[in-house]
Amino acid sequence: MISGRALASSTVEGLLVHEMSHIYRINTNHPSHNHKLLNKVEKSILEKRHLTKDYQITVVQQAINHVQDLYADDVAFRAFSLSGSFTLNEAFNFFLSWINDKPIDSRSAKSVWLKIGILLNNCFALSNMIRHGVPDVNDQAENKFQKFLSQTNSRMKEGFVYLKAFMTNLKEKTTEKEFEENLTNYLMKIVKLAN
Repeated sequence: MISGRALASSTVEGLLVHEMSHIYRINTNHPSHNHKLLNKVEKSILEKRHLTKDYQITVVQQAINHVQDLYADDVAFRAFSLSGSFTLNEAFNFFLSWINDKPIDSRSAKSVWLKIGILLNNCFALSNMIRHGVPDVNDQAENKFQKFLSQTNSRMKEGFVYLKAFMTNLKEKTTEKEFEENLTNYLMKIVKLAN
């Protein structure tokens, strides 16, 4: 599934490289793209925590997709560095467009999950920039993110610290067991953040 943001970006070549990187991860049997393992973890979390609402399921799937995209981008950025097809400036502008500085102004259960969805997108963009040495021009990304966090509670701020560190520090070499444990812990942290 292709992100709408990616389709709207100016670099179709970058999008194709990213999608091919997912195929590479599948073909090399990386745990992040083992759909049987991913479905098992997702199903376990949804059942254990009684998550049945569409917005809850969407956020859990979004969290998993971000992990897959980070691993795919590790491959894609190696290709970009060789071909020069996606510059660091283009990467900065792309990731900056992911960062939302306006949380949803409501306290309903659904709005909490939607805020976590924004938090996940923001962490994905920042951690991807860090993983690939994309400079944050005039701290624009960090400032947008801090503006978002300034309008949230302390639990959301603690969640940010964990999620950003988790996404930034995903290891290339990981066993299926280790990946399953880490993914489960990550998803449980997200679910606890919503409750």
